[in-house]
Amino acid sequence: MHKRIVLGVAIGSVLLLVLDAVALRAGVATGAIPKLAGTTLWVTSRAAGVTAFLALTLNVVFGLLVSEGAADGLLPRARSVDLHRWLPAVTLTMTALHALALLGDRFVRFDVLDVLIPFLSPYRALPVALGVLAAYGAALVHASSSWRRRIGNKTWRMLHYLSFFLFAAALLHGLLAGSDSSAPGMQALYASAATVVGALGIYRLVRPTRVLIQPRRTSRNEPPRRGPAAAE
Repeated sequence: MHKRIVLGVAIGSVLLLVLDAVALRAGVATGAIPKLAGTTLWVTSRAAGVTAFLALTLNVVFGLLVSEGAADGLLPRARSVDLHRWLPAVTLTMTALHALALLGDRFVRFDVLDVLIPFLSPYRALPVALGVLAAYGAALVHASSSWRRRIGNKTWRMLHYLSFFLFAAALLHGLLAGSDSSAPGMQALYASAATVVGALGIYRLVRPTRVLIQPRRTSRNEPPRRGPAAAE
């Protein structure tokens, strides 16, 4: 993995976390977010959660762009793949911080089992469960890249298609469980993410079949082989 990619993603994640925290503080100060939620641990938890969601969104979007070759004009292929593989680590790290901060927050009383086992939460059990399941799914998809040779490309690809369901689960988790989800800024964020991922996903499904293997020059009359584009 390229060191510049790792350093860039790490710095970007920290900056994004800080910006999210500042925005949440501003929301509390202006009344867009309930003052009861304005504790330091709440801000930390929500900022980490929003950063995790954004990293997941970027990874899904970038994965679609890489698979279509659209990212090749932005970064060399090797670095694009590195970035696509590193973003899930940001999602998981920020998700862990999100959960840890919840354990000490007074806004809602969570214990360890509440944040580890789906449907045990005393607060909005179903939306919280979607977040827990999305976290486990993200860990599975991320780990599958290391198991690719063992599980085969077909299984690996099927696991990667779970990313769309993970995105939907994380989106619903944020909308239905987030105490700041009624704030206009958060609604705009969720709507924008859903629009971009939805549009790219639909394009991926309806686009014409790409030519994967060019015809050999020694046989001009042989038609090219066609098949679905490979997802990275």
